[in-house]
Amino acid sequence: MFRLFGLFQRAGHELYLVGGAVRDHLRGMTLEELPDLDFATSALPEESVRILRGAGLPVFTVGSRFGTVGTILDGEGVRREVQVTTYRGEVYANGSRKPRVTFGTSLETDLARRDFSINAVAMTADRRLVDPHGGARDLQEGILRTVGDPWTIFREDPLRTLRAARFIATLEMRPEPEVLEAVRELAGQILTVSRERWLLEMNRLLQGVWVESALGFLADTGLLKHLLPEAQAMVEFRADQGKYHHKALWPHTLAVVGRTPPRLAVRWAALLHDAGKVATRSVDAEGDVHFHGHESAGADLLDDVARRFRFNKALWQRVRSLVLMHQRPALYEDTWTDAAIRRLVRDAGEMLGDLLDLSRADVTSHRPGVRDAALARLAELEARAAELARKDGQGPLLPKGIGRAIMAHFGIEAGPPVGKLKARLEQAVLDGLLPRNGPSEQYVEYLERAGIALPDPVRAPA
Repeated sequence: MFRLFGLFQRAGHELYLVGGAVRDHLRGMTLEELPDLDFATSALPEESVRILRGAGLPVFTVGSRFGTVGTILDGEGVRREVQVTTYRGEVYANGSRKPRVTFGTSLETDLARRDFSINAVAMTADRRLVDPHGGARDLQEGILRTVGDPWTIFREDPLRTLRAARFIATLEMRPEPEVLEAVRELAGQILTVSRERWLLEMNRLLQGVWVESALGFLADTGLLKHLLPEAQAMVEFRADQGKYHHKALWPHTLAVVGRTPPRLAVRWAALLHDAGKVATRSVDAEGDVHFHGHESAGADLLDDVARRFRFNKALWQRVRSLVLMHQRPALYEDTWTDAAIRRLVRDAGEMLGDLLDLSRADVTSHRPGVRDAALARLAELEARAAELARKDGQGPLLPKGIGRAIMAHFGIEAGPPVGKLKARLEQAVLDGLLPRNGPSEQYVEYLERAGIALPDPVRAPA
């Protein structure tokens, strides 16, 4: 890293480490541990390119029209991405979230255009801190304060309102009153920001240690109703009109999110696992409240969220499956057969660990003994699943080519009926009636002995 300082100084330009890297260093991370580095310089983009290439470093110019040039630093087995940006003084056109970039002439001007004081910090080559806005003090005291008027800062780029929540989640910051007031007033402007930027900030927020406080901030300021109306419905929901008092959905949801490990899919699933209860609440003749089918309703709501936030396919499917299955481990009793456990393991697949972590977090009862008993059952389920996996071995339930063997034996074409027969065979394996991954002939003979009727339409034409 210090090599860069020398390169730019010899070329007659200033260079400072800035922003999040300095902030994280102030929080205790060593300079060698910083994964990504951002620098500010007096050099114009084309001059930065010339300096970096002259030193034999790779150069990436995708962001050069905004003043940013990228490179990679490799040293002692550590590969770090680096961005070098010309001093900037941005002016936001009214109604646009994309800045019209103007290059500044000093570090002070560059720092003054940043969002929060904790990010408006820089470090020199000799490790001297440059902190004109009191960012180090705010960081130490846990105060989230904008650089200048918060209404101006948030109007320039409304994503900064969501970034405030992210810093609450990841840095345990407390927004000062003016920040809270400005976010409440301008919350609706988040709708002008691209959904891809929403997702980036929400993903970081959800993986933060203090995620419960950040989600509370979203609800308190009105951001939540624009980002996640499904979650806002839980904030406003009451389920205590029946015979018994039920957990308030939003406090319960916050507790579950906070108790899950900070893995992205698990945190998203925790946030939405009970969202379907709002639409499925019913009260029977005895006054008991029920939420029949809330898992399926929640999975459907997750589809809306995934489309809105532009989830990639893998995240979408994983979160959906976790929401849909989140109740199943909680139903476990020691009377479950091995076949029942195998079915759960099969349906969860490699997500079983995530599913069990979500189920453990979902146990939020404060009643004496209830929580301990529920966690003990989940531990027993996990142990039995592990033991069955050890006994059964790894690999598929059915042999490769079983579909072709079924079609050849019964004279049917590829299609849904073949899938149904394979599902019947998988169930037989899980029930212990057939071995795992045996010869195809054995499975075909089982179907023949079972006398399974094949509808005429599935038979291949003569």
